[in-house]
Amino acid sequence: MAGDDAEADGEPVAGGSDDTDAGEPPTDPATPDDGVTVGDVDSDAVDARAPLAGDLEPAVRRVDDGPTDDSPGVGEYTWVDYLDEYGPDGAAERVQENRERARREEAKREAEAADDERVEVTPPYPAWDELDADPPQPDWDAVDADPADDLGFEPEARHDVVGDAVERASDLHAYFDAFTDPATTPVVKDEWLWEHFKREHYYVGENDWTHPRDDDGEVIPFDPAKYLGFDPDDAAGWLSLKEDAATETRELVDERTVDVREDVDEDAFFSTVDGRTTLANRYDLEKAVPIPKKAHFREVERYWVNKPYAFVVIFHSDRENEKKYYLVEPYRNPIERDLQEFLTGKLRTAIKYASDDVAAAADQPQRRQVIERETRKLLDRYDLFDDPTATEQSLLDRVLVALGGRDPPEEAASDGDRLEGLAARPEPAVLDEDPDTLTEYQVETLLYTLQRDFVGYERIDGVKHDINVEDVSCDGYDSPVFVYHTDYENLITNVQHGRESLDDFVVKLAQRSGKGISKRQPQVDATLPDGSRAQLTLGQEVSDHGTNYTIRQFKDVPFTPVDLVNWQTFSLDEMAFLWLAIESHKSIVFAGGTASGKTTSLNAVSLFIPSNTKIVSIEDTREVELPQRNWIASVTRPSFGEDESGDIDEFDLLEAALRQRPDYIVMGEVRGEEGRTLFQVMSTGHTTYTTFHADNVGEVLKRFTTEPINVSKTLFTALDLVSVQSQTRVRGQKVRRNRSITEINRYDAENDEINVNDVFQWEPEDDSYRQTADSSTLDEIRFDRGWTHRELERQLDERRVLLAYLIVEGLNEYAQVAATAQAYINDPDTILTLVANDQLQEALEDLRGMESVLIDVDPEKEEMVPRPDPSEGVLEEAEGILETAREDGGVLAEFEGETPDSLASALTTDPADDVVAERTSDGDLESAIERVAHGDGFDEFDADGADEAADGGTALADDGVLGDDAPSEDDAE
Repeated sequence: MAGDDAEADGEPVAGGSDDTDAGEPPTDPATPDDGVTVGDVDSDAVDARAPLAGDLEPAVRRVDDGPTDDSPGVGEYTWVDYLDEYGPDGAAERVQENRERARREEAKREAEAADDERVEVTPPYPAWDELDADPPQPDWDAVDADPADDLGFEPEARHDVVGDAVERASDLHAYFDAFTDPATTPVVKDEWLWEHFKREHYYVGENDWTHPRDDDGEVIPFDPAKYLGFDPDDAAGWLSLKEDAATETRELVDERTVDVREDVDEDAFFSTVDGRTTLANRYDLEKAVPIPKKAHFREVERYWVNKPYAFVVIFHSDRENEKKYYLVEPYRNPIERDLQEFLTGKLRTAIKYASDDVAAAADQPQRRQVIERETRKLLDRYDLFDDPTATEQSLLDRVLVALGGRDPPEEAASDGDRLEGLAARPEPAVLDEDPDTLTEYQVETLLYTLQRDFVGYERIDGVKHDINVEDVSCDGYDSPVFVYHTDYENLITNVQHGRESLDDFVVKLAQRSGKGISKRQPQVDATLPDGSRAQLTLGQEVSDHGTNYTIRQFKDVPFTPVDLVNWQTFSLDEMAFLWLAIESHKSIVFAGGTASGKTTSLNAVSLFIPSNTKIVSIEDTREVELPQRNWIASVTRPSFGEDESGDIDEFDLLEAALRQRPDYIVMGEVRGEEGRTLFQVMSTGHTTYTTFHADNVGEVLKRFTTEPINVSKTLFTALDLVSVQSQTRVRGQKVRRNRSITEINRYDAENDEINVNDVFQWEPEDDSYRQTADSSTLDEIRFDRGWTHRELERQLDERRVLLAYLIVEGLNEYAQVAATAQAYINDPDTILTLVANDQLQEALEDLRGMESVLIDVDPEKEEMVPRPDPSEGVLEEAEGILETAREDGGVLAEFEGETPDSLASALTTDPADDVVAERTSDGDLESAIERVAHGDGFDEFDADGADEAADGGTALADDGVLGDDAPSEDDAE
């Protein structure tokens, strides 16, 4: 208690001690605040520590009135209070009287001490019990009450108890300080208290616990109603009212805003890499979707197609139970659209009469720069925009700078954040009814739309940028644009042309393709500048619904054989078989229905064509994209006149191709009489690849051997393989599968039929592939190469292992697959050594420099290609192949731990030095003849011959002499 703080300070307590005799003064002159002595009393200490007068009355009043606001507190409860509450009757009053007597005695002693001549006499001090008095200071034995019953501990233990309490209070304070820190405690019901609020909004100072004061220094009381806006006692009513308002607001939001996916981080989605706001944002998304549709549209997926200008959202309509394709671009209000139309006319005139550099701008980036430059000139001419970064100089200034008489002006600091925050939002442009100038956001929007319309594909430009879209079509006037999506198939879009704009757009597409379209010639097949195929129809002469178009998208980066295996379009065994067949100059036709993936497969397997060969492709519309640089891409051309004298058709191109000495001829698609010429070329020994519309091998034979192609059946056997593909469904998903790989064997003149052999077939029941027969094509390859059966199997195994390794390691990029295939064709051992020691991925960076194959693909374009991941079954099969290859006797076992040769040897396409035969010593020759004559070591000799054949040399026939199946010089290469 407060009356005991003398002991608390480490001083002995006077009075109540067994060592003090009655009638003797206390040994300690320092008296606690509630103690009394008649000796050398420190009256100043007594006055400072506890009041000697006036403390009895409050104590008595507290006892009489019970607990009040004046009840004892820390530092207030004295020995007098305790005696008054728990001591004998009158004890407190008597203690107070004793204190007064002590004060008078002290005053008397001080007066006597001032008289030097007076002799001080110290009277004896009577014992307190003799005076029938109560102890003037704490003496627990002198009262009836037991303090331990009230304190909960013995008074002598108060030091330990208070010390523990102080420590706990300190910990509690630290915990409470952290708990009330707004930075660490979120605003959660029943967890966020007024102390949190006050620390954030009321307290001041560095420690967050200082009360604010007014100008007079008075503490400003905390008024919750001032901050809340209502009395805290009315919180329940206000919360109920706000809950109803929130429900109404939520319903309004659901009705008027797009239902986006919860896992979409829109702040991140609408930000560029450097943290700026994208030009197209959530505002534009809300504007793109009509309000009536927002109630039943649910977002499925969103992705950028031309960041930061355009993105796509796939919606599912709960009402219509179908998916929608929405292209979102920066929204333009009517004033901005009128301004764009005005600037479009001015731009046409400006470009028409512009300088030579404008006319010479041939590629797309240069054209975009011209559009931006001329547009900014127009905006400056009409005082529509003041570019804060522009630093124009007068002619005099430029002359002075050139002569050194003046320093060049400093470039204006680019405000990197000028498109941040509200400046990057279109709302001000919409709300301001009659703005005098354009904002930076409006200028960027104008530049994008003008460049899109002048250089791009106008309204479908964003769709053309979508790598997931295979076809884009508009069926006629007032018809929306439809797309064929890789994941969602046919989708209706929010893009729509007007009647006049649709006619103008189709004419523009034809002109860009170098074709003419008119009502006299209303249909045109064209190849767009980006390589996409287009079928264009103008007007209603041949189409009741009017002008229409269909664009088959062209991918800048083709798919690879690894992609086809991951899609399960082909199996690993089939792809290894095709690899060896293509490398061995076997002709193949890829047949199938529309959109079955024929051209995709042709482009993919073209990676297996050796890079040291020459290729000529013949097409009427560019479809084929090959990586080899030694490639002549020929395209047909119609006559410019009314007659056909200027036509250059497939036959003309084939005739020219024969004079170009090709090793491989690739024809995009056979539709008519050119097929007969193709087989004539094939029969002369030129390896040929093409695509053909047919659902099965029987249809291929029938269509080729009847009018209008009419290839003779004897000539048809020049073809080696037919791969039939189809688009089908597996477990509800639309997929592409290679139904069969069939060999064309021979013509049976007796029965007038062509014998075929199905080597591989797809089993729809379990979506698997199986080999149904032995391959005569492989036998021909073995015969031509001079391989044994074991060597042939090893060749297939090596290619199978390489494909499996690429799948397991995820090396499916175009450059990675192309570099691996071409390097293996040039130097198998080096690539197998890299694979066996898991060093291929690091080495692929060096393989990009292969000059004979274009494999240095733009990383940004590669990143946009939606390459598939392998299915669980494909991955398991690939891992099993690699495991077997690493076992003893496997393909990779002999290369493990070996050091690969320089990658330059894998990249070079130069022929190896001629091998010069050197005669061995007579002794060696004679001993060899003797061993053969006696039949010793023949197997070893035969094995050596087999190894020599595998290296491109000659081999022994089964009878031990050079046979007719020795490889030719071309095959050895």
